[in-house]
Amino acid sequence: MYDDVVDRYGRLDVIYNNMGLMNRGDRSVLDTSLQTWRTVHDANLTSIFLSCKHGIPHLLNTEPSGGSVINSASFLAAVGSATAPMAYAAAKAGVVQLTRDLGVHLARSKVRVNAVLFGPIETPDQRAVFDRNPGALEKRLVHWPMGRFGTLEEASGTIAFLASDDSGFITATAVPLDGGITEAFTVPE
Repeated sequence: MYDDVVDRYGRLDVIYNNMGLMNRGDRSVLDTSLQTWRTVHDANLTSIFLSCKHGIPHLLNTEPSGGSVINSASFLAAVGSATAPMAYAAAKAGVVQLTRDLGVHLARSKVRVNAVLFGPIETPDQRAVFDRNPGALEKRLVHWPMGRFGTLEEASGTIAFLASDDSGFITATAVPLDGGITEAFTVPE
């Protein structure tokens, strides 16, 4: 795939690894099968590893070398959760660590590597999760400091910023896009 992009356009400047799979069988480690664990890790961590492994050489071989890699992670990588799917949270934490390591390792080559810690972004799939569980959204909104979903426009703006030269001194970091969730301890009224 990356060879095709470079053949067609002459270079590669940005890699956006937007992977995210949640599995209904992913619960506590005590209740999650090994197959579910592997499926979730393959989809959320191994896929990003492979994309970086095969895409970054093109960023390094471009004249001049450099570019931006943006990896999708989750706010669950930064906080514990009593109800979160553990394989997913562990995989996204792995994405954050892979991002840090690559960002530091590649910094002098002018390839920047960052992650986005996504919180709840309103998509049809995300909305459907709450629609299937009446009352669940109201329970969650109490714990969301901004009291709303993030928008696709806010998500794409963050990605565009990390892809641009405006973020030229940012690497090896995880940018929270979560409306303050990872920084909040909200006590319901």
